[in-house]
Amino acid sequence: MRDERLTGMWTDEILHPGSVESVDLVFRRDGSGWLYWSSWSTEFTVSRFTWATLTPGELAFEFHRTLGGTWANDDGVLRHDVESDEKEESVIETGYTIAPGEAPYNTPVTLLALAHPLTEHLAGARFAWVEKPDSLSDPSAGAPRPDPSSHR
Repeated sequence: MRDERLTGMWTDEILHPGSVESVDLVFRRDGSGWLYWSSWSTEFTVSRFTWATLTPGELAFEFHRTLGGTWANDDGVLRHDVESDEKEESVIETGYTIAPGEAPYNTPVTLLALAHPLTEHLAGARFAWVEKPDSLSDPSAGAPRPDPSSHR
């Protein structure tokens, strides 16, 4: 079972403008998704998961892969270089609500509030709906990977 209201992109950047870190959370209609953490230090992490709503108001994330590396802005084009790609096996079950709220400067937003922060993935518990995201694609999907035969 899936709560279709979750489908799409959510971010904490709208709630914390000017923060040195931000998190995007994407729920795809097919039950896949990803969490993207990035910082001004040019580091990033993508945690890929599958998701389902167990009961109304209860959400399960099953994390299966974590990628990390650096990002750069080359003349307005965001580029990612993956430096680590590891299998992960963790399940997080948490309550959630979706309700109208406010971002700074009295900006109305739709809020996703999780009962518990996703601290294992460097994420908090509150996200704002992104009305028209540039993309719902995992930013690390086409990124260069290190040569597995090279020894670091």
